[in-house]
Amino acid sequence: MRADWLFIADAHLREWDRESQERIIRFLEQEGENLDTLVILGDFFEFWFGFDTFAFEGYRPILDKLEALVNRGIHIRYTEGNHDFGLGGYFRDTLKAHIDVDESLIHLGGKTVYVAHGDLVDRKDRFYRIFRRVLRSAPTYWIMRHVGPKLTKKAASFLGRVSRGKRGHRSRERVNDVFEQFAMERLREGYDVVILAHSHVPQSRSFSINGKEAYYFNVGDWIHHFSFLRYQPGQGFRMECFQN
Repeated sequence: MRADWLFIADAHLREWDRESQERIIRFLEQEGENLDTLVILGDFFEFWFGFDTFAFEGYRPILDKLEALVNRGIHIRYTEGNHDFGLGGYFRDTLKAHIDVDESLIHLGGKTVYVAHGDLVDRKDRFYRIFRRVLRSAPTYWIMRHVGPKLTKKAASFLGRVSRGKRGHRSRERVNDVFEQFAMERLREGYDVVILAHSHVPQSRSFSINGKEAYYFNVGDWIHHFSFLRYQPGQGFRMECFQN
């Protein structure tokens, strides 16, 4: 009986990079028998935008695997990241995925679970917040659809390099502190579990809040850590790494 939920993020898969795609395909094949729901917390792709026509043939291997999972009755939930947004028809219509644009609430095992990609965690990064609002606006979506995939992908590649360079100048300790502080705020609001991504740093923390145990997880990435979060009924949550 399928019961497991798996949470993964930040693979930043590139078109035509078969090695990275095959790694995740092997992981999904290994987990498929017990998998009920796959939760993707954003930046699964280096770039994805829901054009009116299918524009990502290089992702065909991993997309075929996701479609095979859906055909076996496995559910997909997708929280948009800062590299994959406006997911569009393929995920909605073909994969029947539940798509969350920002944050979402999930009930698992009697616990209320807060889920988000995490790109809005750092409130001091005002420039990114403004940029994100512009990027995800209706006029920008109109422009991307009309200039087409080729030019849009080139622009996305440039912006991705800028983003990685900025992230590289932030200390791991500061990143961890910012994410933990954000998680604590959500836990004090009454959530039992907070699950984030975006930082590329796997984290697993437990807290006692008002006499109740609460948890924060960051699922890490599939570039260096190959980490993910598993939920099993009766056993709860635990962080794991895929042994490639």
